[in-house]
Amino acid sequence: MNFKKDILLVDTEFGGFDINKHELFQLAGVLLDRKTLKEKKFFSSYIQPTPGRWKNRQADAMAVNKITLDQLKGALTLKQVISKFDKTFGHDVILSAYVGYNDKRFLIESYRRAGVKWKFDYHYFDVWALFYAYLASKNKLKSAKDFAGFGMEYMLKDFNMEIPKTLHDALTDARVEAEVLRRVMNELK
Repeated sequence: MNFKKDILLVDTEFGGFDINKHELFQLAGVLLDRKTLKEKKFFSSYIQPTPGRWKNRQADAMAVNKITLDQLKGALTLKQVISKFDKTFGHDVILSAYVGYNDKRFLIESYRRAGVKWKFDYHYFDVWALFYAYLASKNKLKSAKDFAGFGMEYMLKDFNMEIPKTLHDALTDARVEAEVLRRVMNELK
């Protein structure tokens, strides 16, 4: 493999899908070496809710991430988390996520709210598209649901990987996505 830059695989957990009403509750990233895809460093932090926004969370989003207010007590503020995240990884990376539309939207909005300048390249690597193409090339998309979308659990089963008990923790998800990326890339060699 020879990606031109290291890959920063990001995962977020948030309280709903409306960036004007909801916010990040957890941010994680794993930096993958551009040649080996081995983890070089990681970051993970819960984020203190903005006063008044906790009540805006959506039940379906919270059912997935299972984050409680107790977990967020004592967490860093959004500005502190975004500043630490930015300092940890810098910007000479390929920003990446699995089905990253919401991850990227919430991350950009969080940078704006924190007053930290967004300096990442506009190029973006959504690994879902690679995984989808991989499954299609192996003729593994059999049902209408498979064609419309599939969860990470689907990829884990395809590679006979155990589904972690902490799936939907942002750092767990980022690391699982990184392992699946490594396996897909090895299959494509």
